Amino acid sequence: MARAAWAGVISRWRPLLAGAAIAGALSACQIRPPPPLLSPIEIAGTYGYADTALGDNRYQISYRGPSQRSLRSPGARQQTAAAEHTQAYDFALWHAAQIAQAQGFVGFRVSNVRTNVDTLADDSYDPLYGPDYSPFHRPWGWRGVGPYWGPYGGPSPYLYVQTEIVFDIALLQSLGAGDYGASDTIAQLAKTYPGAAGPSQPPAG
Repeated sequence: MARAAWAGVISRWRPLLAGAAIAGALSACQIRPPPPLLSPIEIAGTYGYADTALGDNRYQISYRGPSQRSLRSPGARQQTAAAEHTQAYDFALWHAAQIAQAQGFVGFRVSNVRTNVDTLADDSYDPLYGPDYSPFHRPWGWRGVGPYWGPYGGPSPYLYVQTEIVFDIALLQSLGAGDYGASDTIAQLAKTYPGAAGPSQPPAG
């Protein structure tokens, strides 16, 4: 009797246990960290590097940075765009240095730099945004005086900026003025962006 009762309990709980296991597996997948910043774009999807061999020890390198949110004001947009440009250029240099090392070259020279900037306005309507220049009371209790966006509603004051850098490189066995040493470039950028290459750097193309 006891064994039969225990078997009945197990049979009733088995679907719940199975559901909990599935939910746990799905939760683990959902919290998986994104790929490192220094990843191929075909792996990261919305950001990352790519390269194309041009022949004669020359390559085209590109890096598309992650999309960044910015206020729509000209000053905020300029600041965000400048930071994105610097980061994208640095990561393109990093991958170029990887290629130089993988091919047995001391360094590389950069030429024909191009910049592509995509801007996407956030046109969603938010009831907490709207012009008001009188003393205001926030819904969460904070008081202040000045331009208050709410409670009449209006478009979001944000937009999204994404920058891509594309340039050509020539691999070199000796360096001249303005050229990049592969080892020094990787060491410097690894310090500037700790963890950006992940646990181990991806293989260079």
